[in-house]
Amino acid sequence: MYHFIYNPTAGVGRTARFKSAIEARLNALGAAHAFHETHSRHEAVGIARQLTGQNSETQDIVAMGGDGTLNEVLNGLTDPARVRLGIVPCGSGNDFAAVAGIPQTPEGALELILNGEAKPTDYMECGGVRGINAIGTGIDVDILRRYNRMKLLKGSAAYLASLIITLFGYKLKRFREVTEGGSREHRAFIACAGNGQRIGGGIPICPEAAIDDGLLDIVIVDDISKFGIPGALVKLMRRRILTLPTTTFRRDSRLCVQADGPMPIQIDGEIYEDLPFDVRVIHGELRVYRP
Repeated sequence: MYHFIYNPTAGVGRTARFKSAIEARLNALGAAHAFHETHSRHEAVGIARQLTGQNSETQDIVAMGGDGTLNEVLNGLTDPARVRLGIVPCGSGNDFAAVAGIPQTPEGALELILNGEAKPTDYMECGGVRGINAIGTGIDVDILRRYNRMKLLKGSAAYLASLIITLFGYKLKRFREVTEGGSREHRAFIACAGNGQRIGGGIPICPEAAIDDGLLDIVIVDDISKFGIPGALVKLMRRRILTLPTTTFRRDSRLCVQADGPMPIQIDGEIYEDLPFDVRVIHGELRVYRP
């Protein structure tokens, strides 16, 4: 039985078109399935929890929507180890799906679910909240806030515009990166723990991350002069952010960041005001249908 949890508003109506194509294919094959429509934010969490909490067997759960829908479904799973997770990318960004190699067409995504293999795939936990793509603090939070206020632009274009506008007026944040060997002070633009490689519909903030290596790609970008910002932005877009002299990069199973004042964080594009920034990777439990 395939359970599809779908957001009808994702991708400006793209989900409805995808649903029709997928439903026709499943009916033709005689494959048992059910569609569960969300009507509000966070509803996918409850649907996924209800579906996975009432069955002790391994289930096929499919997230249809963008990165937000995928994150909600992930957070609703009562036990990720008992789920084969499918993804039908219908949103405007689909950052994790792109890195995971999920086809962007409904036919291709469904074929992978029906005839492909559910492979072990990492996810993250931070303060009791799961993330599968990226968790960060700093300028990415301010960019998201500006993006959410955008009216004229949508999708990746709106995110890029928000990034550029925010970048030139951003006040650097002071925080401590805490490791087993001690702590290091930063005055930074961003601290990011990446499982996926990109955010905002294609911004490659963690360009070398792998979704099944059991490690976080940790990227911290410290102070850049105003004159250096344009060049840094070009390097970011060309997947060369790790070559900046002010970038700290390492791989680890955990990232802990502390600050003396408020430190909102974003988890897969959702902003949290009061969570501690203590991220760890969960390796080998979740299985995702992917090439």
